[in-house]
Amino acid sequence: MAGTILVVDDDDPVRVMLARLLRTQGYTVLQAAHASEARAQIDLQKPDLVISDIVMPGESGIELRRNILERWPGLPVILISGYSAEGPAEFAARTPNTVFVQKPFAADQFLALVEATLASAAGN
Repeated sequence: MAGTILVVDDDDPVRVMLARLLRTQGYTVLQAAHASEARAQIDLQKPDLVISDIVMPGESGIELRRNILERWPGLPVILISGYSAEGPAEFAARTPNTVFVQKPFAADQFLALVEATLASAAGN
């Protein structure tokens, strides 16, 4: 089940690594280094899924998620972070179509989560 995924992360090596990993599974991958660039990408070509780091300069991934929820309510988001998981996990649990993943994560588990999130969104 391939689709288009937008990866948002200010850390270039992490963003590129995630994009490569997703491309190996047949996904089309768009990239953005920050939230405003992500919104511009979504306006140009709405993806099937957004994967966003939480801690970024300027607007955080959580703020981006809130904006996506207002503008594109059905668009699923996977939030990722290497920082404390408690707050983001709680936010994701109470926000529709939102999943939180703590870094570091295993590639196979992450890909399974991406597939499950896309399948769940398609079923809504």
